[in-house]
Amino acid sequence: MTRKRLCLLLVLVLCAAMLTGCVVNNAPEGEDEVTESSAETEESDVSDGETDSLTIATTSVAICEILEALEYYNVIGVPETSYTLPECFQGITTIGAPMTPDTEILCLLDPDLVLSPKTLENSLAAEYTQAGLSAAFLDLASVEGMYDAISSLGTLLNREEQAAALQMEYEDYMSSYYQDKTDGPSVLLLMCFPDGFYLVASEDSYVGDLVSLAGGQNVYADYEGTQEGFISINPDDMVQKEPDMILVFAHYNEEAAFAYMENEFATNAAWSYYDAVNEGNIVYLPSEYFGMSASLDWTDALEYLEPYLYED
Repeated sequence: MTRKRLCLLLVLVLCAAMLTGCVVNNAPEGEDEVTESSAETEESDVSDGETDSLTIATTSVAICEILEALEYYNVIGVPETSYTLPECFQGITTIGAPMTPDTEILCLLDPDLVLSPKTLENSLAAEYTQAGLSAAFLDLASVEGMYDAISSLGTLLNREEQAAALQMEYEDYMSSYYQDKTDGPSVLLLMCFPDGFYLVASEDSYVGDLVSLAGGQNVYADYEGTQEGFISINPDDMVQKEPDMILVFAHYNEEAAFAYMENEFATNAAWSYYDAVNEGNIVYLPSEYFGMSASLDWTDALEYLEPYLYED
């Protein structure tokens, strides 16, 4: 498939549908202007064989799992990670850390498309453009956004049947999902870093979305001015929210990040004014289920949350 035809498909399927975020479009010089009508014309010229031949590199373990679920295996680059990749993608060339992929390796691999989470668009889009890489950023900040992304990938990669099956599983689960309580506890949700700081997470983050789905009431759910779902707020302001409980998850390096947060609660006098801290209503959420990006094990994350939100 030519770069131009790929870019036309990306514009049609990802941008026009407005489901998965931005596309970094790097067609050859003189071919970067695409109209909606020309995209529709070119789409019919792309055969199933061509869509199956698209080479993909991805910076995300969650996207690897999605591609496996879609039964799309033409992946030539995967992230370097401590998490276990799907077996079908083990042994493939690694392209660096998820947040800082190595564009030199990517250029050597020369994939038709690089897939990354939309939360990294601001930091990676310019690098991809400078390197001449075609890339798409998928919305993995919520469960619903993830399934929208799956639908779009199914169309792009000729995996509509697999995408429809995943969508049906999602809809079936949500239609039967039931909470014993109509109103869960108020929750302060914190994302901590091993470097020695933390941010408040709103419902616009993936873990915030999970807490909302499980019935928790995020005390900063409607906070304006969040950047990709995270806010820097002084503890003196947070205490005014009087959360029933505090949920903590790690951005990375869970052991060190949680150790920092435990020390913060124990030694920073500001936290002594929180009933949730004094009563021990703090829950540390494992990175296995609670990370930066939505993943296909989101139902396990909900089941993990419920006993803490609705203790008898």
